[in-house]
Amino acid sequence: MEGEPGLGEEAAASVPQAARPAATAFSTAGALNGVAAVSKGSAWAVGYAGKDSAPRILLLHWDGTAWSRVTRPSVLTATGQLSAVTAVSAKDAWAVGDTGRVGTGKNHSLLLHWNGSRWSQVTSPAPVKGGNLAAITVGAKSGWAVGFDDTNPSAPLCCQGKPLVFRWNGSIWSRIATKKLGMGTYLNGVASTTANRVWAIGGSLAMITGGLAKWNGAAWSWAKDPVRGSFRPLYGIAAGPGGIAFVVGTDNDGTPQAVSARWSGKAWRQVTVRAPVFSGLNAIAFAPGGTAWAAGSYSSGGSSHPLVMRWKGTAWTPVASPGAREILSGLAFSAWNYGWAAGDTTSTPGSSRIAILHWNGKAWG
Repeated sequence: MEGEPGLGEEAAASVPQAARPAATAFSTAGALNGVAAVSKGSAWAVGYAGKDSAPRILLLHWDGTAWSRVTRPSVLTATGQLSAVTAVSAKDAWAVGDTGRVGTGKNHSLLLHWNGSRWSQVTSPAPVKGGNLAAITVGAKSGWAVGFDDTNPSAPLCCQGKPLVFRWNGSIWSRIATKKLGMGTYLNGVASTTANRVWAIGGSLAMITGGLAKWNGAAWSWAKDPVRGSFRPLYGIAAGPGGIAFVVGTDNDGTPQAVSARWSGKAWRQVTVRAPVFSGLNAIAFAPGGTAWAAGSYSSGGSSHPLVMRWKGTAWTPVASPGAREILSGLAFSAWNYGWAAGDTTSTPGSSRIAILHWNGKAWG
């Protein structure tokens, strides 16, 4: 299959194979931002390779036996990173991010499609200069990709740019206006609960807090934020069966603490998160069957540790997970007993390696 070479020089040479399960043995400098699960024999993970000061786009594929890097088309080794990936089926997957360096105004938004045989770059609409796409959700006939359009990187944060939104109608992508969301704001997550009700998370560039935006079938606008706290960025959003949805993030007003809110189909309500102090949640996903999972990290003993949580109907509850110095940013399941969590592990500032955890129905490892 084109673009799926075996493990190369960046593979797990520096991590003894015996130290990690075979399913998670691939290793390279960099970080993973997202993961999508198709089946036990296929999954995708995205992020960047190398140092965060000089990132290069990273796309990995799981073939049921091992993870390997995808390097075609050539943009998959260019400067930049992929922020999110989603799979509709084995023959239909999408990934988003940007090429170039964010914050320079010279980067471009990046949208990629998998057709079952190869990945290709989507160029209609044209990549947006200064743009980066942070999240994507796609179904058989509709979808959304959201991010930020850095229209003037030298301007104050209040006026530097605006949200970037693409819409998929099942045949083509088109850019959607975000006038009501204002300047100096961004979007970093998106989920659809009904055909005409889509939610996105984001916020103001000038404030360390989060915001909730909604699509009502005609326009995007900001909605009332269901998460209390002065400094509480939101990092993950997902929709599940029956039109429910969750958002997750961190309350930094004092000791950092993971936070979450739930959409019942009628209203948003903040919910209990039984996480350790100095914790935060970055990702959320629903497993087939409807179980909701969330992932992030907590700090203890001067190191970061992976944090995986499961929704128990009234609160988020931790599930044991191995590892140290790991921060989880992506989460996906192909079955109730088969899932992936992805992120990075950092030993020194500015230097990290990708991290992958596997769920076998009984334990993470």
